Amino acid sequence: MRLFLASSGLGNYAKRLRSLAGSNRRVLIVRNARDYRAEDYAANVLGDKMALFRNAGFDPQVLDLQLFFGRAEELEGYLEQYDPGIIYCLGGNPFYLNAAMHLSGLDKIIHHALLNDAIVYAGESAGTLVATKNLTPYMRDEGRNPEITKEMYGKRAPLEALGLISFYPVCHAFREDHAAKTEMYRRKIMEIGGKAVLLDDNDAIVIDGSKAQVLRG
Repeated sequence: MRLFLASSGLGNYAKRLRSLAGSNRRVLIVRNARDYRAEDYAANVLGDKMALFRNAGFDPQVLDLQLFFGRAEELEGYLEQYDPGIIYCLGGNPFYLNAAMHLSGLDKIIHHALLNDAIVYAGESAGTLVATKNLTPYMRDEGRNPEITKEMYGKRAPLEALGLISFYPVCHAFREDHAAKTEMYRRKIMEIGGKAVLLDDNDAIVIDGSKAQVLRG
C-alpha cells in the first residue's frame, strides 16, 4: 500500500510523491471536499492545484464524483481508461468527501486498487482525514457533521471512512488560527482511544508497504 497524506498541498515533498508514484505521473484530483463552496472559489482552488501538480512534474486531471453517484461501474470504467498513478483528494469538508466517495463507489475502487498496488492514494487536509477509520473525532459545529451533506447529496455522510490508517491525523496543527481546533481534535481522538498525529502545513505522512514515515518540514 502506498499513501501520501499531507496537511496542505504537497508540503515540501513533491519529489517524494514522484518517487512513490514511479513512472505513472497521471494524477486524478478529486474535488468534492469543496462542493459546499461557491463554484468560482472552487474553480480558483482547482486552478491552483492543477498548476501545482504540473509544476511538480505530474499530469493532473479533475474528477467530480457527483457525476458518478449511483454509477460505480461507469466510474470504474473511467478510471481504467485514464489509468491514474495517483488519486489525490483535495482539502475542504471531510464529510462531503466521504459521502461523495461512498455514493460514487470510489471508496471500494480505492481499496481494490491499493490491494493490487495499482495506485498511490494521496490527499491533503480532508483528503488526509478520510484515510482514517472513522470521522467521529472531526465532528464539530459549523457544518462539520454527517448531516451537512443531505441538502446537496440527498444522503447523510457515513462516519466510517477508508480505514487505511490506524491513527488520526490533525492537519494545520501548528497554525495559530487552528490552535483551538487542534486541541479539540486531540481531545476527541483521545476520548475514543486513538492516536493523534499532528501535521504542520509542510509535513506529510508517507506509507510505502510496511514502512511509514512522518516527514517534517
